Amino acid sequence: MIVRRLIAAGGLCLAATFTAYALAAWSFDPLADLQSRQPRPSPEVIDAQARRLGLHLPVYERFWVWLSGLPRGDFGETVGGRPIADELWRRAATSLRLYTIGAIVAVAGGVALGVRVALSGSRRADQWSLLWTLTILAIPTFVIGTLLKILWLPVNTAAGFPILYFSGERTVGADLSAGAALVDRLRHLVLPTICIALPQLAFFARYQRAAALDVLDSGYMRTARAKGLPLRKAFRRHGLRSALVPVVSLFAFSFGIHLAGGVFTERVFGWHGLGDWVVTAIHDHDATVVATVTLFFAFLVVIAGLTSDVLISRLDPRVRGAR
Repeated sequence: MIVRRLIAAGGLCLAATFTAYALAAWSFDPLADLQSRQPRPSPEVIDAQARRLGLHLPVYERFWVWLSGLPRGDFGETVGGRPIADELWRRAATSLRLYTIGAIVAVAGGVALGVRVALSGSRRADQWSLLWTLTILAIPTFVIGTLLKILWLPVNTAAGFPILYFSGERTVGADLSAGAALVDRLRHLVLPTICIALPQLAFFARYQRAAALDVLDSGYMRTARAKGLPLRKAFRRHGLRSALVPVVSLFAFSFGIHLAGGVFTERVFGWHGLGDWVVTAIHDHDATVVATVTLFFAFLVVIAGLTSDVLISRLDPRVRGAR
């Protein structure tokens, strides 16, 4: 069962990566920058660059050449001739800090808010919850990031120094001790984390509210209430695990949206991670970088799906029995 799922996941990663590579290779012109230079390079120079990039080969052969190097840790070279592997791991570490913390904040905050609204039983609280969640979901991520900067600027101005930073993942050139360096990174991390987490938090809060209301209306919850248990205590004991199952299932499917939000967040806040890299690669007509980032993102989505399955098996004994 596990082996079959891993094989299927690998096939999905491969299919997604080939699709991205093929679309990029057919639409990009990696020689455009070279050909636009003045004075124009000689035909020999342009032809040498084309052969270095493998443009004389069909798309599927170029993809196979790139794919065959992956087991050796060779992700190929950028259009500019730099090794992709070194840049990949540096940028991946930057992005994972942002994506992981953002996902934790989104899921934990969304679940807590959704459960609270469901248990409150207040029509006014439900209406306010619907209003703010739909408002946030309607605002694009890059607009949220810009608004966060605008709203926080007066706070920094009033304090006389930047409490939270608007750009970069750390203060470049600052000679800081270990503790001070950690605080510096946290001050750079807060606003991007809010930006990437807020839309998903609103999404999970709305979905968790609906799941919690379904559980509250179930027969076993009515039985627990009839035995004298208060609503919140009955929900904690008998309903919470069941209410979390659909939300945990949704996490795997929503993680791709979370990554897409990360791309815009990195650009708005000047983080040089995978999202920023793929946008730069599109500008540079670099299909190999696009394929590399797509493969890494597909791998993250697969990991999110497997994590979701493990959590569901812990929450629902019926799933453990089926496995």
